[in-house]
Amino acid sequence: MTEIWIVVLAYLIGSIPMAYLIGRTLKKIDIRRYGSGNVGTSNIWVHVGKWVAIPLAAFDIFVKGAFPVYLAQEVATNSWIVVLAGLATVAGHNWSLYLKFTGGRGITVVLGVLLVLAWKELAIGLGITLVGWLISRSSALWVGISVALIPVLSVVFGEPLYVKVLCVALLVIAAVKRVMSNRDATGQRTSWRNVFLQRLIYDRDVASRDDWIYRAPPET
Repeated sequence: MTEIWIVVLAYLIGSIPMAYLIGRTLKKIDIRRYGSGNVGTSNIWVHVGKWVAIPLAAFDIFVKGAFPVYLAQEVATNSWIVVLAGLATVAGHNWSLYLKFTGGRGITVVLGVLLVLAWKELAIGLGITLVGWLISRSSALWVGISVALIPVLSVVFGEPLYVKVLCVALLVIAAVKRVMSNRDATGQRTSWRNVFLQRLIYDRDVASRDDWIYRAPPET
């Protein structure tokens, strides 16, 4: 029973909508109506301030991501409970109980989970993202590539089965969140077919990155 509550606690911790609270407190805005619509670090960076995005990222990585997994490792006797705790906290961030199951992309929370359970894969993924960003200045594209490679790297490094399953599940969650979130975020009716690949590859609904990340409600 204790192990079940650890998973529930992980979801509740992941659900804490810190980015939403920051937007409301500092700028009196609903961050879900700006830019990508994500309740996360990158949207706060653009629409609230860089100075607050850094501690927000630290909160997501260490409190939301790493802490529930570390706690599960200390308390649970079954490695699969640790996996469920990691997936639950990412799901909580992406589909927050406190925001009617809206949320962020979960990438910073994934970093925290991998920091505890798959740090080698995390290090290589961060390296790929950094190099890719320096080349193309497209972080969303290279984050997607890095997340897609994490399960492959877990096999290369000979990780235990539960870690491999975790890495695959994190990839699935990230892909689902990309293609299913922000429906009609542009305020225009567009066919699913027209935006599917755009979301999956570039994590946005429109071709122009600037038009997407600097989007704001009409009244502003």
